[in-house]
Amino acid sequence: MERHKFQWVKSPNFNERPSASITMVVVHHTVIPTLEETVNHFLSTESKVSSHYVLGKDGTIVQMVKDGDRAWHAGVSSWKGVDNCNDYSIGIEVVNKGNGMDPFTEAQYASLVNLIGSFVSKYGIASDMIVGHRDIALPPGRKVDPADNFDWSRLSEMADRKTVTELASRMQREYREQEHTN
Repeated sequence: MERHKFQWVKSPNFNERPSASITMVVVHHTVIPTLEETVNHFLSTESKVSSHYVLGKDGTIVQMVKDGDRAWHAGVSSWKGVDNCNDYSIGIEVVNKGNGMDPFTEAQYASLVNLIGSFVSKYGIASDMIVGHRDIALPPGRKVDPADNFDWSRLSEMADRKTVTELASRMQREYREQEHTN
């Protein structure tokens, strides 16, 4: 698997979570066209916005808020009758103009699969708790991210392929170990 560049750049725009429980991932597009500009925007205290992670077009992952802290990405929001999604979610901003024509890249999908997979393992996040900003924003229709050309099925297929590949590798390893001990 290709490894993507990972960076830590701490945003000042965060606070403590009211609860340690992380149960959701929210996917966004940035509207801002570059990773550098997005990171700079999230470093500005005037912007009053942040996200836990930002994914560049080349798959670079910049973490800006620790998972255990509350990033300011969801705004007024609710999911399944629970308000204030920032309190219990991890926000991932994907660099994209959000116009429905700017493509989401293979590298971005690969980084998303890896990140979301790690959150599913670490926090036990259910598949129906991996949502777009448009799904949770109040009032409904206030947000449209990720853009219409974001391919949720591709993300699912990549995650399924990754799961199948990991399972096949584990089975091969176990088979070799069993053969070696016999």
